[in-house]
Amino acid sequence: MDDRPLLATEPPLPADDFIPALWVPLTRALRARRRLIQMVESLPGPVWLKDSAAPAWSRRDVLAHLAASDRRYHDVLIAVLNGSPLEEWKPDPSVPSLELDRANALGAERFQGQSVDALAEQLQAGAEKSTMYFAALTEDQVLMRMGFAGNGLSLLEAWALHDNQHADDIINGPTMMRTL
Repeated sequence: MDDRPLLATEPPLPADDFIPALWVPLTRALRARRRLIQMVESLPGPVWLKDSAAPAWSRRDVLAHLAASDRRYHDVLIAVLNGSPLEEWKPDPSVPSLELDRANALGAERFQGQSVDALAEQLQAGAEKSTMYFAALTEDQVLMRMGFAGNGLSLLEAWALHDNQHADDIINGPTMMRTL
């Protein structure tokens, strides 16, 4: 099979490194992450201290949350790669709960005080690490239960959705135009 680049990645990734079923959702997830990094590159510094559409979070806090949440996705992938399918229930990050609120608060604390540029670097590093883990999955592992996600495909979709929803929180904050 020839090396074919995955679309919407920079630099292009050899598609043959990945299970074919992952190509489209991985492209979607990396595109969502790139959207966040482009926001950091284009929005002026003071804007990041203003409120986001996420209750009680500044736009910078949203970036910190996303940087911290990568660890949850990585923990799931590492467990599966090590042969530990996650059959037990894990909190679904799309469903509000006290446990999730505590995890979000701890994650935000971890990145408290970091600059927006440093958070963007964390987001880029998180995307690179996620891509590496997804590339290491076998076809059987892609279909295994992955904690809060049904399998590797739904984990990728959850990652992309999480990034996109919070990107919307950033640009749709109370004092920003919705046209970015």
